[in-house]
Amino acid sequence: MFPKFDWLDSEADEKKAWDLAAVLKVPPPIARLLVARGVGEPDTAAAFLSPDLKTHITEPLAFPGVRDAVDRLWSAIRSKRDILVFGDFDADGVAAAAIISIALRRMGGQVEVFLPVRDIEGYGLSFAAIERCFAERGRAPSLLLTVDCGVSSVAEVAHLKQLGVEVIISDHHEPGAELPRADVIVNPRLGASPGAEELCGAGVAFKISHALVEAGRRNGWYSGAALGGELLVPAGLATVADVVPLTGENRVLVWSAIKHWSRFAGLGLRALLSRAAQTTVTAPDAYTFGYILGPRINAAGRMASAMAAYELLTTRDKDRATELAAQLEGLNGRRKGIEDRILVAACRQCGLDKADAAYGDPAVVVGGNGSHAGEEGWHPGVIGIVASRLRELTGRPAAVVSFDAGGYGRGSVRVGEGYHALDALSAAGEALDRFGGHARAAGFDVKPGAFDLFKRLFYDACTAQSASGGHRLALTVDGWLETEDLSYDFYREQQRMAPFGHGNPTPRWGVRGVVLTDAKPMGSTGAHLQMTLKRKGRLLPRGVWFRTGCPVERLRGHGGLFDVVFELRENCFGGAVNIEINVVDMAPSKT
Repeated sequence: MFPKFDWLDSEADEKKAWDLAAVLKVPPPIARLLVARGVGEPDTAAAFLSPDLKTHITEPLAFPGVRDAVDRLWSAIRSKRDILVFGDFDADGVAAAAIISIALRRMGGQVEVFLPVRDIEGYGLSFAAIERCFAERGRAPSLLLTVDCGVSSVAEVAHLKQLGVEVIISDHHEPGAELPRADVIVNPRLGASPGAEELCGAGVAFKISHALVEAGRRNGWYSGAALGGELLVPAGLATVADVVPLTGENRVLVWSAIKHWSRFAGLGLRALLSRAAQTTVTAPDAYTFGYILGPRINAAGRMASAMAAYELLTTRDKDRATELAAQLEGLNGRRKGIEDRILVAACRQCGLDKADAAYGDPAVVVGGNGSHAGEEGWHPGVIGIVASRLRELTGRPAAVVSFDAGGYGRGSVRVGEGYHALDALSAAGEALDRFGGHARAAGFDVKPGAFDLFKRLFYDACTAQSASGGHRLALTVDGWLETEDLSYDFYREQQRMAPFGHGNPTPRWGVRGVVLTDAKPMGSTGAHLQMTLKRKGRLLPRGVWFRTGCPVERLRGHGGLFDVVFELRENCFGGAVNIEINVVDMAPSKT
C-alpha cells in the first residue's frame, strides 16, 4: 500500500518566515523550517545557524549541584583520597566515565573506574554491581561519583552511606518520587538553565569537568592545559548516541565536536571510525556518531564488558587503539546477527511476520528466554534495539523482555510521539521490580510469573495515553519545493541547520506532480529502489527509496502523477559530489 504514512504539513507563521528569510538572506523554505522549529526570531535563528561553544554554553557553576560536587572532588584530590567513578554500560555511560576520569586524573586525582556488566548486574548503581566492585577492589572507596546513573538508586545510596562512602550522583535520568540521600546530586532535571535541561550523562560530566578546571585555576591548584577539546568529542558523540534532543546546549556540543573532530578526536575513536568505514574518514557528522561509532561503542556493553569501550576512549597507545577497534567491530557484527534473529522471532510471536500484517493492539509486548544452557536466546543486551525496530514497524510502543532461567525478566521499552515510557511502566508497576530511563526509552525488570499481568497493564496504559488508538504513523512534511529548489546551493543552506537527530530531524521536503519514468530494484536483495523522476519535463536528482516495501509493479501500474516526500542528501561517488532524493513516501498526486 502507498502512501505508507499519514502526511501532515508543518505549521509556521508564513509572514514571519518571509520576514526571517529577508533578514537572514536564506531561502524561504529554510526560513519557514526555522520558524516551525521554534527558532523564528532573527537573533535566535542566527545563533542556531552558527553555534558557538564559548558564548552558547551556560556557566557550569550555575548548573544545579555542580558547585558542591566540585568542592568535594577538589577536597578529595588535594587530600589524595581514592575516587571511584561508577558509570554505565552504554555509550553515554562509557563516554561520561571517560570524560570525568580524564579530567580528575589530569587534576592529580587517584581515580578508578567501574562499569557494571549488563547480563549479570543490570543497569546502573545496583547492589550486585556494588558488591562485585568492592570485592574486586578489596575495599569501599572514600568517594564514589556516579555518571549517567544513580538518581533512582535510593536504597543503594543509603547502603553506601552506611559504609561511610561519600556519594556524588551525576545523572540525567528522570528522578523518582524520592531522591537518594547522596551528599550531592547533579542532574539537569532538578533545575538546569534553559537550554541545558536535556543534557545526557556525558554532557553533565562535561559540565563538571569544565567547572573542575575553572575552580582549580582560580584557586591555584591546577595550571595545566585546557581540557575542553579533549573531552568535547566523546561528549558530542554520546549526545547523539543517547538520542537526547539536538537542541540548546546539546546542539552546541555536537556541532562543536563535529567541527573539531580532526583536531581533538582520540586515537581510539579514529581507529574505530577507520575500521568501521573501511577508509580514512576525516569529516564525520551526526549520522557517523549515531549509526557508525555509537553502535560499536554500545556493542561492548551489550555483548561483553563495556570496559573495552572505555579503554578505547581513553587509550594513548596507537597499537592498542587498533586492537580495541577490531574487538568492538567484531562484537558489533555479532550483535547484528543476534538482533536480526530476535526480531524475526518477535515478529512471529506478535503476528508481524505475515504479509500486509495490520497490527491492532495498543502496544507490542513480546518476550523470550535469554541464554540458557549454552544456547544463545533473547540476549538482554540486544532487546532495546529490537524494541526500537518493532516501534518503527508498528508505530506503537514496544516492550521486549528477556527471561532468565528462573523466570525473571529484564526488559526494554521504546515509545514514540504521544507516549511516555516511564508513565506507562509506572502504571504497570504491580508487575515490576524496578524501572528507569527516559520518556521515550526505558528499562524494567519483570517479576517471575508476572509477564501476562505486565502485558495487560502496559496495554491499558498505552491505550490511555493515546486517544487515537489504531492510527498509522504520521509523517511531517517540512515544506513543499519547486523543481528549481533542488540544487546543491539549497542543500548547503539546509545543512546549516545540522547536526540533525532527535529534536532536530533531517528536513523532509515534498514535491507535487511528479512523473515516475523508471524504477528498478537495487541492493543485494532488491529491497531498495532506484528511481528516475521528472516534473513538468525537468529531471529531478536521482531518487532512492530504501526498504520501500512497495513493489515496483504497483508503482509502475499507477500510471499517473505522484506527490513525493523525501530527504535531500549528498552522494559522493567516483570523485563526483551530487545531491539525491532519498524517498520517504509517495502518494497519487493531489494536483
